[in-house]
Amino acid sequence: MKNSDDYQNIADKYFDYLARRFPVMCASDEFDFLPRSQNAANHFDKLDRFNSDSIEETIEQLKRFKQEFKTVKNETDDLEQFIDLELLQANASGILIEMDIKRSWQYNPLLYLKIGFIGLDHALNKPAASSQEVADRTMARLSFIPDLLQQGIDNIRSVPETYYQASLRMAQDCRLYLGEVAKAISKKFRDYQDKASKTVRNADASIEKFLQFLTSKTPVPDRQFAVATLETSLRDHFLSVHTPDEIFAIAVEEWHTILEQLHNLQSQLDINKTWEQLYHGFTPDPVPESGIVALYKDEIYRLQTFFSQNGFSEELLSAPVKIEYTPTYLQSVRSSASFAAAFSRDPREESYFFISTQFPQHNSQETDQHLQRRLNREYKMLTAHETIPGHHFLDSFRRKLSNPIRRQIESPLFYEGWASYAESMLIEYGYLNNPLELLVSHKRELWRSARCQIDVGFTIGKLTDDSALELLTQCGFDPAEASRQLDRFHLNPGYQLCYGYGSHQFKQLQKKYSHLSDSKDYYEFLLAGGELPFHLIEKRFENRHLK
Repeated sequence: MKNSDDYQNIADKYFDYLARRFPVMCASDEFDFLPRSQNAANHFDKLDRFNSDSIEETIEQLKRFKQEFKTVKNETDDLEQFIDLELLQANASGILIEMDIKRSWQYNPLLYLKIGFIGLDHALNKPAASSQEVADRTMARLSFIPDLLQQGIDNIRSVPETYYQASLRMAQDCRLYLGEVAKAISKKFRDYQDKASKTVRNADASIEKFLQFLTSKTPVPDRQFAVATLETSLRDHFLSVHTPDEIFAIAVEEWHTILEQLHNLQSQLDINKTWEQLYHGFTPDPVPESGIVALYKDEIYRLQTFFSQNGFSEELLSAPVKIEYTPTYLQSVRSSASFAAAFSRDPREESYFFISTQFPQHNSQETDQHLQRRLNREYKMLTAHETIPGHHFLDSFRRKLSNPIRRQIESPLFYEGWASYAESMLIEYGYLNNPLELLVSHKRELWRSARCQIDVGFTIGKLTDDSALELLTQCGFDPAEASRQLDRFHLNPGYQLCYGYGSHQFKQLQKKYSHLSDSKDYYEFLLAGGELPFHLIEKRFENRHLK
């Protein structure tokens, strides 16, 4: 076979190519199908290119990379090299599913808005050698926004309803954010005020043009954009050994188990109320909207302390994470609690835990209060999911890996599965023991099971719209919100299953291998392998214990 230097060279070329082609998407975890290519840090002055010729060239180049990985993989008998090449091949497959099969760049206006304004945020806030560098790259990205949005106008043929409404809101939020950027430039880079003023006006005019383009379109029902990519994603991207039918059966079994746990808790707490009534009536130590960020900040500290006492790496637990309100330009598209990871190994780069205490525009005070009560009720689980021992802990581990391939590749199935499993660790380690908190935790599990069933059930014909709606209403959602969720699920098949199915796989690994070593050693070996398909994690455990 080719030696390890040969396949590392191919991998280096692959990551560098993607960093140059998609510098914003590779530097952001908003785009799960791309790797976190470290060389994107060399291109904070450029935006991703989406002119149609460039995209078609990229698709062909990715096919060539994928074939190279396959050829070299077939020549190796070393397990760790085989895993590296499987990851690379699967990563290229994931990008091709998005770019070549789904071709979301032809119907998703959010893609262009996110690239433009996440890119602008990065230019302003990512580490730099000097303030001059920050100023230059910010001005460069600002000046590229009109071209990027024009590429969106040229590419987009029709728009699904969900993306249409979200894009209208996000475009307005981006205009507000431009005002914030103009103030930041005026404050930090006085020499650029005149040039910046003109460049900001041009960017704002391009958003207005983009809005006019969108409003000229008649939105199309989301399900007309559904592309049957679930089986391909499972096989080629996630490298799952389970079929869709098997995953559906797993989700159904878990659904019934969780419902039984909820009914048991309900009978312990109050036989005169349903578990849903108990859930909605539970508000631990009510916190006003102004105190919610502080509540979550304190919870991060408590989780750091608790898991350090239970043997987890203090270095990784203490990796800094800033908790802030969701940035203006992301408020329409981020959930109420979300995580934005640092992507490089630069210790100056920061990770963020974002909180939104209000729904996007045009919602009532009543719905905002409902959201704030949920943030109050679920704060322990949400903080664990997004930070410790969930996303933030996992990302801190990944960015310290010495293997450059595994350091740069994320898997949605591993990533979301781990964060969901992290919530169950609160129960496993005894952090949660209040029956009402356990009820809240199981209710969140039930929702993940429903999403998995719906994601898979639509594809294999096991669920109709009516039966899917019934699952979501059983989880406590009103029919209107349940219907909106279904619309979103149609647009991205294969992602919703990652939470419940991924968590299930971690629980299976724990049952099978955790008894072979102490808890700290088990989790460190598990995460040290990178974000792998689960059958390859099993091979690593088996290979370890054969030595």
